[in-house]
Amino acid sequence: MNDLRFAVRQLLKSPGFTLVALLTLAIGIGANTAIFSLVNALLLRPLQYPEADRILQISEVPANGGRAGATGGVFMDWQDRATTLSAIAAAHNISKNLTGHGDPIRLTGLDVSADFLRVLGVQPKLGRDFAPDEDAPGGNRHVAIITDELWRTHFNADPSIVGKAIQLDTESYTLIGVLPPRALLANNVSVLTPACIRADAWKQSRDFNFPCFVIARLKPGATMTQTITELNTAKASLNSLYPSFKAQWTVTAETLQEATFGSTRPYVLTLLAAVGVVLLIACSNVANLLLGKAWARQGEIAIRTALGATPSRIVRQLLTESVLLSLLGGGAGILLGAALIDPLVRFGGGAGPITVDVVVDRNVLLFALGASVLTGVVFGLVPALSVARTDFHEQLKEGTRGSSSGRRKRVQSLLIVAETALTVVLLASTGLLLRSFVKATRADAGFNKQNALVFDLSQPGPKVPTVGHRVRFISEVLRRMKQIPGVERAGMLSSYPMNGQQYYGDLVSREDQPEKRNDLRAGFDSVAGESFQALGIPLLQGRYFSDADNSEKAPKVTIINETLSRQLFGNESPIGQLLHFKDEAWQIVGVVGNVRRFQLDVPITPQIYVPQVHFPWYNSIILRTQVPPLTLSNTVREALREVDPEQPIANLGTLEAAVDNSLSTRRVILTLLGVFAGTALLLASIGIYGVMSYSVTQRTREMGIRIALGAQLPAVIGMIVINGLKLVAVGLGIGLLGSLGTNQLIASQLFEVAPLDPSILALVAATLTATSLAACWVPAHRATRVDPIVALRTE
Repeated sequence: MNDLRFAVRQLLKSPGFTLVALLTLAIGIGANTAIFSLVNALLLRPLQYPEADRILQISEVPANGGRAGATGGVFMDWQDRATTLSAIAAAHNISKNLTGHGDPIRLTGLDVSADFLRVLGVQPKLGRDFAPDEDAPGGNRHVAIITDELWRTHFNADPSIVGKAIQLDTESYTLIGVLPPRALLANNVSVLTPACIRADAWKQSRDFNFPCFVIARLKPGATMTQTITELNTAKASLNSLYPSFKAQWTVTAETLQEATFGSTRPYVLTLLAAVGVVLLIACSNVANLLLGKAWARQGEIAIRTALGATPSRIVRQLLTESVLLSLLGGGAGILLGAALIDPLVRFGGGAGPITVDVVVDRNVLLFALGASVLTGVVFGLVPALSVARTDFHEQLKEGTRGSSSGRRKRVQSLLIVAETALTVVLLASTGLLLRSFVKATRADAGFNKQNALVFDLSQPGPKVPTVGHRVRFISEVLRRMKQIPGVERAGMLSSYPMNGQQYYGDLVSREDQPEKRNDLRAGFDSVAGESFQALGIPLLQGRYFSDADNSEKAPKVTIINETLSRQLFGNESPIGQLLHFKDEAWQIVGVVGNVRRFQLDVPITPQIYVPQVHFPWYNSIILRTQVPPLTLSNTVREALREVDPEQPIANLGTLEAAVDNSLSTRRVILTLLGVFAGTALLLASIGIYGVMSYSVTQRTREMGIRIALGAQLPAVIGMIVINGLKLVAVGLGIGLLGSLGTNQLIASQLFEVAPLDPSILALVAATLTATSLAACWVPAHRATRVDPIVALRTE
């Protein structure tokens, strides 16, 4: 307690020092607290469900790795044979039109098996869960559960709506329940309906007819490893029932938290490492401040030593002061971190909505407390040990000569070298990610994103009961869109590029090479109208589809992209060749340019296109406009109402915005890293300036003598600057070597940029050298203004 009271007095005695140190620590600890809150919410804190660690997501694993989700028939196999699970459920993405309650809207939702909410441990806050018979053959499948968000926004939070009928895709569904707020991790889900997998034969195949994701809850005492082993054994026993391409596939599982947020791990850990570097640099600066303050207390420490204080006792006193300082800085940092969380979440939402609460909870407080204490020990131990080991008799003799201690200079130099090296590492990583981002923005998308309006349509089954009805509906929509002034081209794809929601794929091969069948997976789209022309996808060989191709009686024809053409046919022309797709032979009539389907920084994949008549279930409209696309929004809505007054439009936007959104994760991470790197550079510059300024002050007598003896002012400036840059050069060299290793850790986040990029390293070296030069020049210039008479008189 005596140490603590004395430490408080010391901090109050030097308010300027205390304020600067607290501000430096608050920035470092606050940034760490905010980022750790995000790490905690996504990766560490259990999901909001009861016993969330027992909830698994189960997937098929192709022979070449990755995850393939599951299908209806595969889910049934797992449901029938899993003994380590207390419940298992499947969910399939759907979209339905809600009508009869104001303007028609398109809802995205899930067809789920009966145990879906029971696996999660969620109970509706109003109404009830699905009954088993509602998901079984012969049961009443026309029931629905909606989310709290939809209930509030579209039904005015009316509790009496439960038990009443709502219209989904023109069919009557009984609304049986409303979920609690944010009950589902997917915030784009508004409605749940029964999947009825065992009631529909087409859903029970083990290929891709009914893709779904499967979640399950472990029985008490069971392990995930046991479940994986059990399901792989079951799969092996049923292998003869599986498609041939799944012969070598296996089954795996992971926690629902890992399945949902595991992909964010490289990004949030990169941010956490970056703010950790900022905190270490802040520690170096505060350590330098404490070192100067400790050496200014030579007389006090000498008296303590003379009165019998041991070095350990002195170290304890000085550590008490540094830890107290760090705890106060940590308290300010927690407040700053808590204030940063909301802007961080809103800004991070650009990379995908964050569907969990990011808050300062017990884990975050413990982290901040631990970081504060550790920080206090780290930046306090170096000056404490340095002072405690000093021969104060010699030190006092040195003081009479007005020269700084060699020990102090060495310690300060080491700290400057350390923070310079850390700054180099952070700047190099940020530079690589910046160059990667620039390359991604300049990547050829394969289509023209300018002046393109896109939106999605979902056609209710009862209104378009046959394939012919669906084809005619889209044909009429496209005809009406072409009549809008300002619309140049109109087309339809089942999913437009970079839509962020839907993508369809299947296996393709050459019809004349059955021995190689099922070895290549390609994306596919159905198209109608002027889709390729509207997107600006060039025709390389052959022809586009004609209206005659879009008929159920027409021969099956297809268009493939350049990548698929080269993979299957090499330099041979594929026109007229037969492609094996969905167990049928398709004649290739055209080859088009490559399109980046997912985002600009993802490699091009094989792609196949077929006329809409062969896959009419999903429809995205693309309009090439001669005017700014969004100015036609109202006109497009009116034109669609003329075709069908109850047809809603979903996801109306521009293709340019879709492309920009595909890089949102990179943009968010890069922006935050840029802020941290800039902060690190600023702190490093302040540290260098502080050390050089202190050195000049201590050498006032020397500078006066040099100037009195005729030293030229440029020579004095050069001497001081060179001394400072020597330290920077050592730190720069160490940092460049260190960056070679750390850059490998972010290699997976780079696009067309090598982890070892000489131009980035050169730019970092130049930037840090220029900044350090400025930090050294200011105190050096001040040294030249020393009046020799005044300097000698003060001595």
